[in-house]
Amino acid sequence: MIYHNCFLSSLSLELEKTRRRRIWMVLAAPLLVIVLWAGHTMNDARFLAFGWMMTLFNVPLLNAILIPTAVAVFASRMIDLEHKGNTWKLLETLQDKSEIYRAKVLYGMTAIFLFSVMELAAILVMGYVLGFEGTPDLWALGLFFVQTFAISLNLFLLQMTLSLIFSNQAVALCTGLCGSMAGLFLMYVPQWPLLRTLVPWGHYGASMFVGMDFAQNRINEFYYMRQENGCAFFIAGWFFLLLIGGWIAFRNMDVDGYHFEPRRSVPIDSAAPDRTAASDNTLLCSKAKDLRPAARRITIPRLPAELIKIKRTPIWLAFLVLPLISALIGTANYLNNLGILTSTWHSLWTQHTLFFCYFFMPPLIGVYASCLWRLEHSGSNWNLILVSTPALRLVLGKTAVCCCITFLTLGWVCLLYILCGLSVGFVQPVPPELLEWFACGVLGGCAVCAMQCFLSLVIRSFAVPVGLALPCGFAGLALTAKGQYYLLPHSLMSVGLRANNPDLKVNTVQLVGCSVLFVVLFSLLSVWYIESRDVRTQ
Repeated sequence: MIYHNCFLSSLSLELEKTRRRRIWMVLAAPLLVIVLWAGHTMNDARFLAFGWMMTLFNVPLLNAILIPTAVAVFASRMIDLEHKGNTWKLLETLQDKSEIYRAKVLYGMTAIFLFSVMELAAILVMGYVLGFEGTPDLWALGLFFVQTFAISLNLFLLQMTLSLIFSNQAVALCTGLCGSMAGLFLMYVPQWPLLRTLVPWGHYGASMFVGMDFAQNRINEFYYMRQENGCAFFIAGWFFLLLIGGWIAFRNMDVDGYHFEPRRSVPIDSAAPDRTAASDNTLLCSKAKDLRPAARRITIPRLPAELIKIKRTPIWLAFLVLPLISALIGTANYLNNLGILTSTWHSLWTQHTLFFCYFFMPPLIGVYASCLWRLEHSGSNWNLILVSTPALRLVLGKTAVCCCITFLTLGWVCLLYILCGLSVGFVQPVPPELLEWFACGVLGGCAVCAMQCFLSLVIRSFAVPVGLALPCGFAGLALTAKGQYYLLPHSLMSVGLRANNPDLKVNTVQLVGCSVLFVVLFSLLSVWYIESRDVRTQ
């Protein structure tokens, strides 16, 4: 009874920590996006005939895109409180480590369970409201619920462990973004079933049991299919591995957390005096003299201050990996649909940029912006920075650096596009309009940078602005479909890159004007926020 009461008190303590932090919105937002998007695809009356099976086909795809990032944000929000306040010391003086770990696991498990229940309920409500024909197969809905809960729980355990080990939450969030892109990639390469079952992000695709018959540019029917062998065993194996591995990592973590400091090599003087030829005092004096010039040497940074803040941060791993996975997805999908995609370079461009620009580039820019503001939100650094740096200079510096990294990211995307086109054997020259796509995409990307920098300034959490960028990407896609791309920076970037249609005619003056307007607007809002709010430290 005493143990039971201690465990419940630990769980109630976790609930108190997240009280009024709106952590439930982290999972509610992707759920709303999934329901709206799945309902929007039922825009044809003939789809209602197989609406239930079509929904069970579409929702796992949306889960593979949204849930890994949402779970990464959720786990980061839950763990980052201890890292910021350095409360590991306090907690371990009041509770046993096993109680802390079990409470966090149960808290996350409860949240994932409620998310899975709400998603299942939303599917049922949507089906009856839209008028799906027939009745749903209860066994299919039950299997979908169990799979969603089990796979999402594994991803939560993985992200929670990363958030525990690394105090810099950029590591966990970059891992979630790269994993989401990898899971989406594996859904488009069915010829690698073993890899899909091995990688936890690929389990959404490996566990799908509804297939689609698509021929002659139209959907003919949906059908049930057999799942890949051993997928359930791999899901169960990952659960126990992550649960036990997370506990071992947490148990071995000291009260200050893990610290991964780079080792500094100490230079050894090859001409050191012989110990047999000099006394100990002479040896110590000679070493002290050798060290004196090095101690007096002052190294002046050669990089701007904002670049120094993100030096050796994990965002560069996401910078390299995310566009690379997107290029692999696009190339594989192009090669699998040569009968439909006949425009060579133009078709390959849409496959490379469609998913990346709407679903992965916005959160990646969100990670860039959160990394740039992370140092100011730590400790009492606001007191120091505002004494020596005007607000306008601070905002413009961070926005400019974020824009430069976005410029490099889109340049890396274009380079991978050219390399992939040459590798598949294109004999036609690279389209000359690629330079225009790149320039317009960078302009729209600068608007996204200004917006994300403002969100990362106002919201002190590292993860929340990244999570907000994901539904903004979906909103940008919806506005683009309605021809109202100028209302949101995220759609400006995608339209500028011609992600939907390389032959799309865009009003360049309108695109440039809207991009500049968003940059100026969010920069002024950031300056106003800094100058009108009191400094709050954490």
